[in-house]
Amino acid sequence: MVPRKVDYSLYLVTDPYLVPNGTTLEEQVQKAIDGGVTVVQLREKDAETCDFIARAKTIQEITKKAGVPLLINDRLDVALAIDADGIHIGQEDIDVATARKLLGPDKIIGMSVSYVSEAAKAVEDGVDYVGIGAIYDTATKKPKKPPIGINGVRKILSYLSSVPRYVATVAIGSLNLKTSRNVVHLSAVPGRRLDGIAVVSAIIAAEDPTAVSRELLGLVRDTPYWMTVIPNRDVSSVLAEVPAVISKVRSETPFVHNIVNRVATNFAANVNLAIGSSPAMSENIPEFDDFAGIPNSALLINMGFGTDDWVETYLTAAGAYAKKLRPVVLDPVAAGASELRKSAVKSLLNRCHFDIIKGNEGEIFSIAGEVSQMRGVDSTSNSQLQKKAKVVEALAAKEKTIVILTGKEDLISDGMTTFVLRNGHGYLADITASGCVLGSIAGAMVAVSLHDRFLAAVASVLLYTIAAERAAVAPGVRGPGTFIGALIDELYILSNATANGDVSWLEAARVEQYVEEA
Repeated sequence: MVPRKVDYSLYLVTDPYLVPNGTTLEEQVQKAIDGGVTVVQLREKDAETCDFIARAKTIQEITKKAGVPLLINDRLDVALAIDADGIHIGQEDIDVATARKLLGPDKIIGMSVSYVSEAAKAVEDGVDYVGIGAIYDTATKKPKKPPIGINGVRKILSYLSSVPRYVATVAIGSLNLKTSRNVVHLSAVPGRRLDGIAVVSAIIAAEDPTAVSRELLGLVRDTPYWMTVIPNRDVSSVLAEVPAVISKVRSETPFVHNIVNRVATNFAANVNLAIGSSPAMSENIPEFDDFAGIPNSALLINMGFGTDDWVETYLTAAGAYAKKLRPVVLDPVAAGASELRKSAVKSLLNRCHFDIIKGNEGEIFSIAGEVSQMRGVDSTSNSQLQKKAKVVEALAAKEKTIVILTGKEDLISDGMTTFVLRNGHGYLADITASGCVLGSIAGAMVAVSLHDRFLAAVASVLLYTIAAERAAVAPGVRGPGTFIGALIDELYILSNATANGDVSWLEAARVEQYVEEA
């Protein structure tokens, strides 16, 4: 059997109950195809056989004219009656061998899978594609299994990359304009990525299914900026570009939306103002879409709380910024300190992309799945440099992000290049919210350096830690209390000096590129 060439990029699954008033399912399907839908699956869970066949024929007229395959959900008899292009079956439906025998060798057969074991059985049975999910909870179909998230997709793709026969893949389960880009690109593994997404309500319930389909297709096919890693970085060339980023913050006044710990709110707002950015400290969900639409905006999620309602707030905010292709910084405060916080971070990484993930050693090790030691919000871990470098590189590569690991020595990695930065002062460990404030600075820097997030991270850490060194010896500083005001002053002074062409303070930078010993 010669495999049929099918474009699974945008796979529409119908639901007659979601069609808006004033239109029909047939009209929605036609408009969706006009917008770029590449496969249609007709799903009619409650229809009588004769009604199902009648509707299938009318939909088939539309899909045939457009050259788009029409698959029937579950019902082999309906697929045979109209000579459909294929069938999609679930784990509890007719077996693949029987379906293949009755349909013939040239028809498309797909199967729903949630686990590697189910994918392996589907491959063995000879399916053409698998529908992976549900990725997230969905209102259109009551799942019998828990959502698998991005990590679940990765596991199945990793397995499929190892089998000799190519089996196509689509993800399904609450995929829409806010979630699809992350699922497609974050789930990719070496040698495999999703072939497409299966969408129900985002298209069928849309007032303008053509526009929504066109946008969804772009999310699948277009490579987001954060998938690109600049190769062959070296310390001198990166340091040479740091002043431009800091100056750009001062000249463009990026908008930084901070969702932060209560203890960090005032400090973070003042630091934002000191470096030239415009802060907003808001947890008000109705504002998120408007804030994400502001030019040069960025979001900081500083995980002050790990309860379900807060996680939903974080997810909603991250989704709003993802839709607008604006950067998001995650500070996983005390990520390894409790099971509640571990679960919260897992939920965030399973749904969101973060442009920068900043944390101390305990926090970064915890979210990377390594053994970590936390005492409340403080890290008590003390790993060797080689171990820390391996962890940040692996996490950055997996999450397509920039990782900042703070401590006595700070590490920054994009998965290919890792810098070790050795500036800073002990007072930073003696004041509340010092790490939270660094996350807010990173938000300002990445807002104006979207296509070089590694540079934004380096600029953030250097500005902050060198300002700390200068503040610690400023006149009148007697300890942590007076240090805070001096730190804000030094951030203001250095930012302004840089914007005016004075970058002499960068001579104090102690940065080296990490190279693993042979």
